[in-house]
Amino acid sequence: MTSSWVVVVVRWAIAALGAGTLIDAILVAQTASGTAATVDFLSSVTAQSNIISVVVFALAGATALRRRAVTRGDRRAVPRRGVDLLRAVAVATLVGMSVLFLFIYGPTVFADPAQVNTASLLLHVVIPVLAVVEWLVFPPEQRLDVRGILLVLVFPIVWFAFTFIRGAATGHYVYEFLDPANAAGVQGVLAMTVLIVMIFFLAGVVVFLVQRSQRVRRSGLG
Repeated sequence: MTSSWVVVVVRWAIAALGAGTLIDAILVAQTASGTAATVDFLSSVTAQSNIISVVVFALAGATALRRRAVTRGDRRAVPRRGVDLLRAVAVATLVGMSVLFLFIYGPTVFADPAQVNTASLLLHVVIPVLAVVEWLVFPPEQRLDVRGILLVLVFPIVWFAFTFIRGAATGHYVYEFLDPANAAGVQGVLAMTVLIVMIFFLAGVVVFLVQRSQRVRRSGLG
């Protein structure tokens, strides 16, 4: 199998794994607890970050396949920089989500094996790791502008806006630590909001800077 086919297969495999796991999680939530649980899951950072990754990796695989199909002289006509930017954002978003899960829920969940299920492990750990590995093994051919880091912040900002509007309207928050009625109050909610946004920002910084330094090393090797 040529390297270009490997890229296509790897990206589509990650997308397929994410899609299959999301569907399984939705079916489990719906069967076990009904529509409310399904809506909560789909409203979570976990589900939405993985949905983004499924779309992006499917698109990136299709772009790699298209580039493989055209002649070498025409390959430059296939848009890639935008797809690479989306890949960077998707990887950073998955990393931020994974770090949040491990930081907030990890100690409790992994201390009790009964709380660890396959879907949760795939969505929170395995798929983010696979995304990072794919990013490192198949980096963009050109350096990405570090200003792209700001795009990583679009997801958490939009997600928080949606979450707070939904919470204010329904009185229900998908995460208890974002409910101002809890003991920590509004100050606690603000603190968690800032912390979460900063984690996504730092994930973006790492993903973009690693790519740029990796590209420098490759250029140096010729």
